[in-house]
Amino acid sequence: MPRQYKVTLLTILLCLVAIEVPADSWDEGNFKPYNTDVVLEKTNLPILFINTRDEAGHTTAIHKDYQVAVRMKIINNADGVNYGDTVAHSGQTTDYEGWVGIKYRGSSSFYDSDKKPYGFRTLKTADVNGKKEKVKLLGLPEDNNWVLLAPYHDRSLIRDPLVYQLSRPYFEFTPKCKFCEIIVDGIYYGVYILCEKPSKGENRLNFTAPGDSGDELTGDYMVEIDRDNEPHFVLKYKMYDHDICAKYHFPEYEEISSEQMAYIKQRFDELEDVLNSDGFADKENGYSKYIDVENFINYQLMTEFCQNPDGYRLSTYIYKRRDSVDPRFKITPWDYNMTFGNNIAAGDFLYEQWVYEKGQKAGLLGKLPVPFWWKRLTEDEAYWKRMKERWAELRTSTLSDQHVTEMMDSLVNEVTIGGACERNYQAWPIWDKEIPLAPTTATNYSEEIALMREWIKKQVAWIDGQLGFAPTSILSIHDAPADHDGWYDLQGRKFTNKPTDRGIYIHQGNKEVIK
Repeated sequence: MPRQYKVTLLTILLCLVAIEVPADSWDEGNFKPYNTDVVLEKTNLPILFINTRDEAGHTTAIHKDYQVAVRMKIINNADGVNYGDTVAHSGQTTDYEGWVGIKYRGSSSFYDSDKKPYGFRTLKTADVNGKKEKVKLLGLPEDNNWVLLAPYHDRSLIRDPLVYQLSRPYFEFTPKCKFCEIIVDGIYYGVYILCEKPSKGENRLNFTAPGDSGDELTGDYMVEIDRDNEPHFVLKYKMYDHDICAKYHFPEYEEISSEQMAYIKQRFDELEDVLNSDGFADKENGYSKYIDVENFINYQLMTEFCQNPDGYRLSTYIYKRRDSVDPRFKITPWDYNMTFGNNIAAGDFLYEQWVYEKGQKAGLLGKLPVPFWWKRLTEDEAYWKRMKERWAELRTSTLSDQHVTEMMDSLVNEVTIGGACERNYQAWPIWDKEIPLAPTTATNYSEEIALMREWIKKQVAWIDGQLGFAPTSILSIHDAPADHDGWYDLQGRKFTNKPTDRGIYIHQGNKEVIK
C-alpha cells in the first residue's frame, strides 16, 4: 500500500469514536508540546502570551466545555521583529493586554490533535460571566469573540488562510486571520492562527436579533450543518437513513424562543420540499426563491476546488436575514484544514470526483452525509450553466494559476522567513507521526508544500475538464489585435455593444468583469 494511503482500521475507528468523548476534556499541564525546550528569541510573527497562573502561582487548567479566566498579552512591533524575552526587550509594542475567557474548541481538530485549538472572549475583568470587551487584535476589526486555530493535522500550516484569502471577494463575510506564535506559561506552543469566526458582531455578519412575530420573526438566524453533539434540530430529509443536523448558532440555544425554533425549522422544510419537487427549478417558486444562487455556487465551487471533505455536511454555516432585507439562505466559509488532498478517509478524497457526490455515498462517511440539495441543484440546467460560467470567471481571476501560486508563496514566506515553521516542528516533530486521516507522504515542510501544489494543479485541471474551461481559449482572445472592435466573451463570441450579463469579457485586449 503506498505510504500516502496508509491508514489502519484502528485509526479510522478511533477518529470516529473520539468525538464521542465527554466535552469536559482537559489536562493539568494544558497539553504541552512534545518538546518543551524550544526557545523563541525573535520572529516576524506577532507573539501571543497566555498566562494561566493565579495570584498564588498555581497553573489553571483550560477546559473544553467552559471558559476559564487567564491573562493574555500580544506583542506586535511596527518593524515586524518581535522578541520572546519581554524583560530584555521591554520597549516592545503591546497590541493587547488583559483578561480573556478561554476554552478548547473543535471536534476532530481537538480530539484528533495533540496541539489544541482555542476559542476565547476578551473580558473587562477576570469574571468570565462578566462584561465582554470588544477590541481590535492585530489589525482585525473590533469584536470580543476570537478563535486560535492550531494547525496540526494540516502540516502546511496555510490551508485555512489560503482558502479564506481566495474566497474573500465572493462572500458577505469570510474570516480574516493572522499567523502568530504562542507561549503558554513560558512554554513555546508553536504557530497558531488568530481568526475571526462566523458570528453576530457588527464587524462580522452584523445580525439583528429576531422577534416572535411579523417580519422580526423571519430573521436574523444562523445554523451550522454538523454533528448532533450540541443543541440542534433535524432536517426533514434524511440521507441513507441518517439524520442531518442543524446546530443553533444565532440566536444561541439558550436564547432562541420556541416561535423562532419553529420558524427556522419550517423555512428549511420549505426549501427541502421545493428541492424535492418536480418544479424545483421553477424561476418564480423554485429553489431560487429560498437560496442566494450565486452565493451557493460560489460556496460549491470553492468546496470542490479545495475538495473539502467536510464541505456541505460539517462546519457549514447557513444564515438568513429578515425577509424585508433578504429572504434567501446564504453560506459563509469555514474550516479548511483537511483540504487539498489532506484527508484519506473512505477511500480518499482524491482527484476526479465531486465532493457533493462522494459525500452522499454510504460507507465510512455515511453517518454524516451531504444533504441532497447539492446534487439536486446541479440537475438544473440553468444552475449547471451558471456554475460553468462562474468557474471560468474564477479561473481568470482569483483561481488563476498565477494568483493561487502567489497566495501560496506569500503565506509560505510568512511562516518560514523568520523561522516560525522550523520552531513549530521542533516543538511538534510530527513528520513521522501517524495523524488520524492525514496523509504521511511528506517528510519535511518543503515536500508538503510541493505535494500541495501538485495536488492543486491536478484538481484544477480535472474541474476545468468537467466544466468546459480551456485556458488556451482565453489566451487567443488576449492576443487579438489591440484595435479590434467589439467585445468577446471567454468562448470567443463577439458582442457589438458592451454586454450587460454577468461574466468576463475582452475589449481591445483588456479584460473586464461584469458583476
